Amino acid sequence: MKDFLLKLKEKFCKFFFGWGKGEELSPEEKKQKLRSDLKFCAYFTVIFLIFRFFVYDWYIVPSCSMVPTLLVGDMPFVEKFAYGFSKHNIWFSPNLFSGRCFFKNNVKRGEIIVFKHPYSKEHPEYNDLNLIKRVIALPGDKVSVNNGIIRVNGVDAQLTFKKEVNYFDYPTGQTYIINRYEEKLPLSDAPSHTVGYIDEMRFSDANNFEEVTVPEGHYFVMGDNRDCSRDSRCGLGFIPAENLMGKAIFTVYSIDKGVKLWEFWRWFQNIRYDRICKPLK
Repeated sequence: MKDFLLKLKEKFCKFFFGWGKGEELSPEEKKQKLRSDLKFCAYFTVIFLIFRFFVYDWYIVPSCSMVPTLLVGDMPFVEKFAYGFSKHNIWFSPNLFSGRCFFKNNVKRGEIIVFKHPYSKEHPEYNDLNLIKRVIALPGDKVSVNNGIIRVNGVDAQLTFKKEVNYFDYPTGQTYIINRYEEKLPLSDAPSHTVGYIDEMRFSDANNFEEVTVPEGHYFVMGDNRDCSRDSRCGLGFIPAENLMGKAIFTVYSIDKGVKLWEFWRWFQNIRYDRICKPLK
C-alpha cells in the first residue's frame, strides 16, 4: 500500500507539475507514458469519487435557513460515513439499492445533517435538492412548538435572549428585525446554539406546531433561522433515514453570498476568513 501511494504521489507530481519533462522519448516510450498517465487518471478519479461518496464531501450552502450557524456561501465539510450509506451518498442518487448499509441508528438530537429532499409528486423539481438542517427529534419522539419554544417528550427547550439584529432577506428584498436567542435543545447533549425569530411571526403556524409523533425511521428537523426556514414544521415533513447523506462538522471555507459559484476569479477577494475551518455546533 505504501509503495502504491508513493508511486501515486510521483505520478501526480509529474502529471500536474511537469516533473521529468524535457526527456527525449522514443515513440514506443511515448505510448507507454500515455498509457501510464491514463491509468493514473483513472486511479485518481476512482479514489477521488470514493472519498467524496463515502468518506467526506463538501457543499455550498444556498439558502439562509441555518443563519447564523451557517451563512449563504459557507461550505460545510460533511462526514459521509457517520450514519452508514444509502444511494443518496452517491451523486444523482442512482437507484442501485434501497435502505441504508452499515446504519448504526446513531443520529443525535442537535446534530446538523445534510440530506436529500424527501420525494414529492407535487414538487418534482425539489427531489434532487440537498438540504442542511438541525435534528430536533428522533423516531418515536413526541415534538411540538409553542410560541417558538420546542418541546420534545414533554421537556421544553431553554431559550435565553441575546440581542436584536437587522436581517436583510435576499429572496424577498425585505429587512426584518430578528431576535437572537441561545437555545439548548431538550433531551440533547449537544451544546447550545444561536437561533433567530422574527418578532412579528411568533404567532405563526410554524411557531405554534401541534404535537406529533415522529414515525419510525424518520427525523424531525428545523433550521436555526426559524422564520426563514422550510422544514419539518412547514412543508418538508419528516425526513426518512434513507435520505441522510452525512453530518456537517465544520466549514471548509466561505465566500460572500453575492459571489456566484462559477465566478472563481472573485473567490479569493470575497473569502470570509473568519469562517474557515470553523467548527459547527
